[in-house]
Amino acid sequence: MLDWALNYQEELIKKLRETWMDDRYKWYHAGNFYEDVNINHDTWTRHQYVSVRNGEVIGSIEYRIDRSSEYAYALGIINFEDKPSFEFGYDLGEALDKIFSRYAIRRLEWSVIIGNPIEESYDRICRKYGGRIVGTYKNRTRLTDGRYYDEKLYEIELADYMEAKKKA
Repeated sequence: MLDWALNYQEELIKKLRETWMDDRYKWYHAGNFYEDVNINHDTWTRHQYVSVRNGEVIGSIEYRIDRSSEYAYALGIINFEDKPSFEFGYDLGEALDKIFSRYAIRRLEWSVIIGNPIEESYDRICRKYGGRIVGTYKNRTRLTDGRYYDEKLYEIELADYMEAKKKA
């Protein structure tokens, strides 16, 4: 079930802290500095969701919003489960659909560090919803292993999303 992060603030902060020293999450944190997430008490500049199963937070989905240009960016997705589940995937799909169908935001921009195991899934999301790979930043991000990684950029526009949704 998708719900507002504000309703699960303490549990979400605790779960995110547990990822700080876990190498599996180096791709999400994209650096070697950690701090607690700030949970907004409004939805003006950021939408923050949690994926919940049986009352437990199993993941988080958030993005920032530029209201003057009507676009969403900095999509952040983290799954706390050992293996991806149907529930989390469903909630991610619902969050993406809200961006375009409910809020009529005209575009979504996000990125992935190349080498992240989720990269292939992001490529599929992009293809499924009529998006495109915009380009690549070379040697953009230094992770906890001390290496620099390239970053791939994505975008999906409202019209392309709606057209892809009609075809599905």
